[in-house]
Amino acid sequence: MEVSNNIFYKCASKKTPELDGQKLFKILAKVEAEHAACWKKILKMDKIEFPKYDKCAPEFNQNLEESHSREDRAIKFYGQAAAEAKNERVKEIFQAFVEVETDHLHLSEARLK
Repeated sequence: MEVSNNIFYKCASKKTPELDGQKLFKILAKVEAEHAACWKKILKMDKIEFPKYDKCAPEFNQNLEESHSREDRAIKFYGQAAAEAKNERVKEIFQAFVEVETDHLHLSEARLK
C-alpha cells in the first residue's frame, strides 16, 4: 500500500500543473516512502521495489480525489489491522499509521472544498 501510494504521489507531483499540488504530492510521496521503509525494517526485507507508474491524472483535483480515496483505504486497512492485532505493540504501530494517514486525508479534504 505504501509503495503504491508513493509511486502515485510521485506521478501526481510531476503531472499536476499547480505548484501547490506539486509540492503537496512530492511531500506525500516522501512520507509514503518513509512508511515503506518502516515496513521494510519491521518485516526484515532486503529491499523495496518501486515500479514505474504514470497513470495518475494530469489535473490537480482528480489527483486530490485519488489521494483521498487512497488515504481512506489505508485508514480502513490499518484500523482493521489494529482492531485484530493481538499484540499490544503491533496494535500501537497500526494505530500510529491510522493517525498519520488521517492527517494525509485532511490535506486532501481541505483542498477539495
